Amino acid sequence: MSNSLLVDRIDSLIRIFLYILIFWLPYSPAVIESCVIICFILWLIKRGVIVTSPKRSARTPKERLSGFLKDIKPEPTFLNKPIAYFLFACILSVTSSAFFAQSLHNFLTKTLEWFIVYFLVVEVFKDKKHIYIALAVFTFTAFSTVLDSLVQFYMTYKDIFYGRVIDPGSRATAGFRTPNGLGGYLTGIIPVLAAWIFWGKQKAFYRLAVLLIFLLMIWSLMITFSRGAWMGVFFGGMFLLFLGLFPKKRLKLYFSLGIIFAAIALGISVFLILANGSDQELFARYYTIQWRLSIWSISMEMIKDKFLFGHGINTFMRVFQAYRGNFFMGPTYAHNCYIQLAAETGVVGLLCFLWIIVTAFHQSLGKIELNFAQNRNLAALAVGLLSGIFAFLVHSFFDTNFYSLQLSVYLWFMVGMLVSIDKILDAQKVWKDVVIEG
Repeated sequence: MSNSLLVDRIDSLIRIFLYILIFWLPYSPAVIESCVIICFILWLIKRGVIVTSPKRSARTPKERLSGFLKDIKPEPTFLNKPIAYFLFACILSVTSSAFFAQSLHNFLTKTLEWFIVYFLVVEVFKDKKHIYIALAVFTFTAFSTVLDSLVQFYMTYKDIFYGRVIDPGSRATAGFRTPNGLGGYLTGIIPVLAAWIFWGKQKAFYRLAVLLIFLLMIWSLMITFSRGAWMGVFFGGMFLLFLGLFPKKRLKLYFSLGIIFAAIALGISVFLILANGSDQELFARYYTIQWRLSIWSISMEMIKDKFLFGHGINTFMRVFQAYRGNFFMGPTYAHNCYIQLAAETGVVGLLCFLWIIVTAFHQSLGKIELNFAQNRNLAALAVGLLSGIFAFLVHSFFDTNFYSLQLSVYLWFMVGMLVSIDKILDAQKVWKDVVIEG
């Protein structure tokens, strides 16, 4: 078997395990971990096959070294530079942490996992059929999760996979530990299906089937009673509508204005969410918001004390206990991913993370009009993924999405698919240009 054929076989195996990962994503963190480990081992084997290619033996030692360094690098993308800076900021955070061993362990086993998933997806999703298979698996799994949540909420009061019991009339969780986990999962996929329904090009039967699943997802989202997820989907939907209505030539300007509007609206929403309810509901909402605001206030003190590089990756709960003073509260996350990221990696880490996100949006927004001219279905998926990522990031302002194994892998899988689509469409454009010139 030739080396190139062996590399293709390894890529196929990696894709299979990535499909398995997204199939089990709402249900089994253990399967996610196993799939990531297996895929990474296969990636290392692939790199070994590449660097031991017979062609390498014909090169000079200098050429072999240069080729080796090139071959072991991750797939080149427009996010590589900001990701490298973010990882460097995380390393500085680890080295300056008072809990070095814990921080290093979590950096190696959690933070690096984000980008392992991202680079694996980008590297092996090379063709539109790979993207469509991933979309089909996502849709089937999301549909199963939605049915699970509806049966749990209205009939059995327990989810199908784990059998976790909920009180009648409480909040649906499906296979997730919390309702907010289910809400976070739905925030990502709902805008993707919306874009596929309204902008994709497929037969009426498939469009109606996806529309039915989409409506069931909205229903499932409502019974999570996760207000943060509701706001995420709302802003994700507005972002999707925004991409469809505004002139493409001034899209980046409108997007910047939209971000400012979203930031203002999010602040107003924190206060408006207290209104329009019974006294009991009002008290519950008030308590929840006060609880979060108290955590955020304490977190700000943590950030001030280690402003640049933070207290260390995934040390928030441990450090928080030393800062809470007389405030009665057990170990907890910040329930705002950006505040927690700043507390753990410092403002430097937070800015580098935002650099990754802004770069992803900036590069993708700049190609929307061209992408629709290239391939309508892939372009619709790219727009849906952008909107889904946006919705997920809004929800992360109110919850712990970055610190959930399932949801963090989910985010970086979506980012990887977005960049893969960009690379596929770029390759199609180059091919067409060559044909035209020829």
